[in-house]
Amino acid sequence: MHRRVLVALCTALALVVATGANAAIVTSHDSQGRQITFDVRAANVDTEWYASVLRASAHGNEISDVTIRIVPESQIPALCGGEDASACYTGRSGPPTIMISAGKSRVLEDTLLHEYGHHLDTYWHVSGVPELNGTPVWWEARGMAARLASHQVAFDYSLGWNRGIGEIFAEDYSYSHTGDRYAISWLNPPDATLKAALFAELGTPTDPLPAAPEVPSILNRRGTLVPHDRFSIPFGLLGPGRRVTLAATISKPTQKGIRARAFLVCNGKVVVSRAFGKGRSKQAFDVHNLGPADCDVRLVSNTGVSLAYILRLTLAVEGT
Repeated sequence: MHRRVLVALCTALALVVATGANAAIVTSHDSQGRQITFDVRAANVDTEWYASVLRASAHGNEISDVTIRIVPESQIPALCGGEDASACYTGRSGPPTIMISAGKSRVLEDTLLHEYGHHLDTYWHVSGVPELNGTPVWWEARGMAARLASHQVAFDYSLGWNRGIGEIFAEDYSYSHTGDRYAISWLNPPDATLKAALFAELGTPTDPLPAAPEVPSILNRRGTLVPHDRFSIPFGLLGPGRRVTLAATISKPTQKGIRARAFLVCNGKVVVSRAFGKGRSKQAFDVHNLGPADCDVRLVSNTGVSLAYILRLTLAVEGT
């Protein structure tokens, strides 16, 4: 993530329709004329909103080397390797690509900046240190060498996602722009000194972030539970006053007994559970005032036959 200076700003609205296997390649530009490329594989996507977020980020020439692929949210787990993924970056293992879901929200804004942080990380190098390692100023300011020596952090996920050096840098990068939502619970978010040092290195953004509404995140999942199987959707609640709503449908309601249960588990404790007994194909729960917490919704089979399921999970800040 580097930088820009104010020149001619592209303001033309790019509203794209792309459905099914069809894809649309859409280009925009930052305020210095650098190209920003989108591979749109979802319907009714406002690519100019995504471009405006990136224009407002600290970046440089590397912005023209990444493609932002926009897909329906339901495709993210398969593309990014797990139900706990909300987006991903592939520049370490293939062509630089950010996979992100379609929409327009504060959560999506944070997510896009986080993933761009990974892209920028691949272009900046700390001498003598394995990748991913952030930038030289960030590495020094965060005291990463000492944290690494004391086993507080790692270059991989061996100590957990929030101890990965690349993830810490990406969260610091995103938070420095938004001041909103910080997922590294054991570490203080960037203060004014760290933010100033990072922007002095990368270049201070000259454009404001675009408007982004605080709207619920909705995750739709469907699949099949084999006998005595389970399915889980992990997620984090990054602040207080969070609301979690689940609507679940399970097949074969004529079967005797309890064939499946749905659970909401936060910080290792069951918050609520629902049973699917004979005659019941649908269950729901709506839990208020949660967080901060690490949670997951679990669907657990209690039978010897396969069960089809449909889940709709809604995560919201109270009042939105």
